[in-house]
Amino acid sequence: MEHSLVINAQGLDIWRHTASGIRHEMKLGADDAKTKLQDWLAGARRRCTLIADLADERHAIERLPHTSRADRLQLIARKLTQRFPDAAFTSATSLPTGPEDGTVKPMLLSALPRSSSLTLWMDVLGEAGMQGQINVPRLTSVPFLVEHWYRRQRTLPPQGLLLTLGAGGMRQIFIRQRRLAFSRVITARAATLAENLPAYRDELTQTLAWLTSQRLTEGSPPMLVLAAEADFPLLRDLAPSSVMDFIDITQYDSTDILSLALKETRQGGMPIHYNCPPLHRARQFATARRAIWILTVAMLSAGLASATIETIDTTHLRQESGQLIAEQQKLQNELEKLRAEDSVQPPPDYPDDWIDKAESLARDPGVAPTDILQAVAGLLDKIPWARLESLAWKKLPTEVKNDDIPTGKNTPQKPQPDDGSNTKNTPNSAASASIELEISLTSNEPLQTAADKLTSLWQQQHGSPMKAHIDPGTARLRLDTTLTLPSLGKREQPL
Repeated sequence: MEHSLVINAQGLDIWRHTASGIRHEMKLGADDAKTKLQDWLAGARRRCTLIADLADERHAIERLPHTSRADRLQLIARKLTQRFPDAAFTSATSLPTGPEDGTVKPMLLSALPRSSSLTLWMDVLGEAGMQGQINVPRLTSVPFLVEHWYRRQRTLPPQGLLLTLGAGGMRQIFIRQRRLAFSRVITARAATLAENLPAYRDELTQTLAWLTSQRLTEGSPPMLVLAAEADFPLLRDLAPSSVMDFIDITQYDSTDILSLALKETRQGGMPIHYNCPPLHRARQFATARRAIWILTVAMLSAGLASATIETIDTTHLRQESGQLIAEQQKLQNELEKLRAEDSVQPPPDYPDDWIDKAESLARDPGVAPTDILQAVAGLLDKIPWARLESLAWKKLPTEVKNDDIPTGKNTPQKPQPDDGSNTKNTPNSAASASIELEISLTSNEPLQTAADKLTSLWQQQHGSPMKAHIDPGTARLRLDTTLTLPSLGKREQPL
């Protein structure tokens, strides 16, 4: 919600901006500053524009030399002190440079000299601003808002003396290159415009002479009268010999100069404003409070986010722990079930048959028995230039007794009768295995010579013949033989 607070000689007027227009809400006197205004500020937080509508507002143009920014600020501060020694609210604004300015820079110095009518209201507004009850961005004035309006009117001349009527009297505003250069209020001394007209005419003559002496204009400047159309006949007598252009203020949806200035607070752009220490301190305090609030919210958000992450992690850990406990319980149940089944399962009736079956499975082709590996290792140890590429073995189905195993020759065995004393039940029975070796040579030894050496050496070591086959394509030897394996026939007798 936006409001405009207008400080004038009678007190403070509160205007409310609505969608349908501007409505006067409350008028406060000097005695109501700390009672009714504080009660009004105690409501919802409001954003307000503070406007000074005072007759003693003063303006002066100073032409300053071009200097650095720091020196320029010091020079402006010294000029303000010289021009307005007792003013608490001042302003300095750069003006466009004209042909007569040369190497200097014109500056508009403004002030509200009698600050007693403002200080009372500023104290209350500054305190409310520090408490966050109100937001007052700046302190401006009616002439500054009128200049803001004039700069947007491209149909009006860039220079002229604008005459306006208000409740306090007639305001004279001199516009130079569409910027405010001078403003003055002739206080009304009577109730009607006709009675005040002679005083207005005299003051206008003095103003025109002053503008010429200050070299603000050459000759009589064009005069623009901004008023209601009903007042045009009387206002023509202000300067009968001069050319005046009359502008109907009602075409801007306004009745007087104050209503026109209030409408400008809703327009874009920033009008000129005064340096106001109480409002400045309130803005700094409000900014610090906002920064602390943002920092607090950020810290709380960070803490909440950290707590949320920890809660999520804890929940996940609990879920995983529950799953692990469930898996552990499942495995425990299966283990108990297996233990129960093992405790009721009877022992096998024929342990010998079960052992024979296990031995049969263990003797399938796969890793060669120790006897075969030792025999092959002994053969290759004698001939270092022979390299074993592959070894395949297979147990022969025919079993013999220990006393029938030949010592030097591979003698075929006769089948034994099944009288209950064959090799299956004899602890000293032996078994035979067929062996197939694939040998490659690491030297230039001829294949046939290598084959003869290998077969002869095997015959000497184990007494069994070995057949050699030469593969010219791969330059390898394939050796076939048999070997008696006592270890395959040994088995402890059951108790």
